[in-house]
This record gives sequence, C-alpha cells and structure tokens, in this order.
Amino acid sequence: MRTEIINFTTKFNSYVIIDDLLATGGTIECVANLIRKSGKKVIGSVTVVELLELNGRCRLDFPVESMLSI
Repeated sequence: MRTEIINFTTKFNSYVIIDDLLATGGTIECVANLIRKSGKKVIGSVTVVELLELNGRCRLDFPVESMLSI
C-alpha cells in the first residue's frame, strides 16, 4: 500500500485550528506543531467544548475561544 502525504498548508500563511473538544490540549498542540513545521503561523484555536479542570489551554501559546466551558 502506498501512502500519499498531502501538504495542506500550501494555500494560506496563517491558520486557526478548529476542534470539537479541548481537554489536555495535546491534539491541538500536535496540529499546531505540524503547521509550524511547514513554515506557517497558528493564530488561534476555536473549540466547541473545553474541559476546564484539565487546563489544556495552558499548553497553547495562542488565543483559544471555546463555545462551552465546563
């Protein structure tokens, strides 16, 4: 089986990461690192739900907006 890698960052220079859940911040941090490795900028993140007890926002060095914080 052959795996093709699609470079998703060729069109724009800056990105906002959208996710359904912010818990520990690991997924958003990983996506941000991939974007940055391609030479692009992460300007923020939007999540539907944020679990405040897990402090995932603290791992991120860009603005985060959540629709619902519990």
